[in-house]
Amino acid sequence: MKLYDIDVVKLIELLDKAKGNVYLITEDGNTLNLKSKLCQLYGVRALLESAKNSTVSAELNVENPEDELMFINYMMSK
Repeated sequence: MKLYDIDVVKLIELLDKAKGNVYLITEDGNTLNLKSKLCQLYGVRALLESAKNSTVSAELNVENPEDELMFINYMMSK
């Protein structure tokens, strides 16, 4: 699922609610497990850096179907 126009605070809240692993795949091909707070910080920094250049092309990979539905509902509600 591609990320567009994200609210970082809401993203972190959703990650805290997620039951399974959620991975951020950066435009560089790095895969970060966002259940880790350290990876969350690094991933958000990478997203913000990309946003400066208007080249955000990160993607989320959500393992748990319930979590995926939660993220899809969030993306659709914006």
